[in-house]
Amino acid sequence: MISVELTVSLKIPDVTALTAANAIRRRLGYADTLLALERADYYRLDLDLDDPEEALSLAREMAENTNIFVNPNKHRYEVRLADGRDGNPKRDGKYVVSVLIRNSDDTSGETIRAALHDRHHYDAVQSVEAGTLWRMHLDAESPEAAREMAEDITVTRSQDRGVLMNPHFQEYEIWMGE
Repeated sequence: MISVELTVSLKIPDVTALTAANAIRRRLGYADTLLALERADYYRLDLDLDDPEEALSLAREMAENTNIFVNPNKHRYEVRLADGRDGNPKRDGKYVVSVLIRNSDDTSGETIRAALHDRHHYDAVQSVEAGTLWRMHLDAESPEAAREMAEDITVTRSQDRGVLMNPHFQEYEIWMGE
């Protein structure tokens, strides 16, 4: 079993990410530390394959040849192995922190898996997990400080704390790097 991550983002400016970044800077007080905020649809595909290159190739094929993940007129996508997320957290002297947000009772992954099986005959797909991936570029003193900032930005606790997820029905996972 090999797990592959597929992220799908807009080719044009993402107004949702721009609005969230504006709220984070102005209302949460991160004007000098949040340098950029990016958003992508996230899919983790568990594939019944043994060869990592074959798994990456199949994920690219599904992204390009079905209308389930990508509209080539408005999206770009990336595929990578899901074998270790904590990478190099620094880029250009600043920290990159990724936050994956999922709805607790989301069944869209099962719906996508069924469509890949039934309509497109991709029988190697064993399961699909879906969510929203946010990437924050932060000016912080250390990786720990960057992670704390990302959690403070993410989890809504009050009107002036957190903006990206609601802890009453969503879950999150934070890792350093992209």
